[in-house]
Amino acid sequence: MKVYCLQNGKYLGVSYFTNVKNIKWLKDNMASIFKDKTPVLIRRRLIVDPFQIVVAVNNAYLSSENSCMKTKSLANEILFNLSGTKNITRSLKDTSANDQDDDMIVALISKFSNVPEMKIFQEKCITGCETDISELTESIDENYIKSYYKISQIESVNSSLLDSIVTRIACKILTL
Repeated sequence: MKVYCLQNGKYLGVSYFTNVKNIKWLKDNMASIFKDKTPVLIRRRLIVDPFQIVVAVNNAYLSSENSCMKTKSLANEILFNLSGTKNITRSLKDTSANDQDDDMIVALISKFSNVPEMKIFQEKCITGCETDISELTESIDENYIKSYYKISQIESVNSSLLDSIVTRIACKILTL
């Protein structure tokens, strides 16, 4: 797990899991187990670097604090901010871990720097293997990501893939 300090003084734990066998069960039961601190189950295929998630979480908190969330929960707002579309239903479908996926990224927000909720999630909820977060960058489908975020050839020559995606996420709140 990698931990980030957010702008609001809270902490974000990000873990990468492979060989996950119970994504459908997790999606059906996380809200009832974790209440207001629901883990965000993110489709691994769209993530180039965990920094994307940090930017999306900060945007979601900003929307929450300004009472201008587009979705009904912070977890869904994070997924919405990660997406390349303004359509809420499609963005949640695109960015949320799919029942058929066997790997995913889990983001959990905590008021504690060691994010103890992630340990509970690992021990009691997930059937899968935690993999070092640095392995995220090893097997990305650049063509799929460029297509999803509509990154042109000209832009990809002049900017890194991560910079292009983060710019879209950061600016999404301004263009709604």
